Amino acid sequence: MPVAVFAMLVFGICSSLAAGAVEAVMRNFAGEAGVPPWVFIIVPGLFAMLFALLGYRNASTHIAGIKQSLSRALMVALFTWLAVVTYVSALWCPGYRVLSCVRDVALVTAVIGGGPLMLAVLIGGTIVGIVLKRRVDWLSYGGSRKIVE
Repeated sequence: MPVAVFAMLVFGICSSLAAGAVEAVMRNFAGEAGVPPWVFIIVPGLFAMLFALLGYRNASTHIAGIKQSLSRALMVALFTWLAVVTYVSALWCPGYRVLSCVRDVALVTAVIGGGPLMLAVLIGGTIVGIVLKRRVDWLSYGGSRKIVE
């Protein structure tokens, strides 16, 4: 299994668990938007999977330790949050007050979901960083890699 696919799976699981932690609030968003509540649980995980797949592409040659993996994990968190804000805003905000509504959605999602999402991506980034540093046998590393002591 390539490293990017492994990172995608780890971030998807961690982000879905984080979204499940704030499921009650997401249920209210879904009710007001007229969308099934499970969509708001799955969407952050899918966005995290997409951005982890893109962010950890060629990770075995560019990431040498846990710190570099955590910086990519923070990038995944930021892009995931922006994508979720865009998605929720597109479903929830009326056309006549889009800017103020997007601001409110961004603030609410950052306050409510920011902590669990940040914790999830830090855990995911740590797991991927440890796997990259230890070079486990069940991953394909495709290319040379710098060893950091």
